Amino acid sequence: DFWLRQIALNVRYAWFDGERLVCMIFISNEPVEVSRVWAVEQLSANHTNLAARALLVAGRPGKDMPDRGPIVCSCFSVGAHEIAQAISQGCNSVAAIGVKLKAGTNCGSCKSEISGIINGQISIAAQ
Repeated sequence: DFWLRQIALNVRYAWFDGERLVCMIFISNEPVEVSRVWAVEQLSANHTNLAARALLVAGRPGKDMPDRGPIVCSCFSVGAHEIAQAISQGCNSVAAIGVKLKAGTNCGSCKSEISGIINGQISIAAQ
């Protein structure tokens, strides 16, 4: 008889070259929630604070640094979570989002996605 014993696995590592993050790896039996936008930003950030380095393996920014979500406006690095928060604070048009966050005010290629987020948030609120 062959018995497969499942071992609870949750391993997270971060490797550095001096003050630069080189690699992070997250291994688990279950899906691991990692803010990809935030994780990629960490590769170009300077990590001088040794204590703060340990927080990287959380896979997301701390409470004092909200997760912006996937980038919608690349011109101004505005994320979907930031847009959703602005909508919840009363911005109900692409123009209002532009005034508050600058998203959609440069090249304009993100305006349709911003509009979709607004429509989605309004639909959720209506339910």
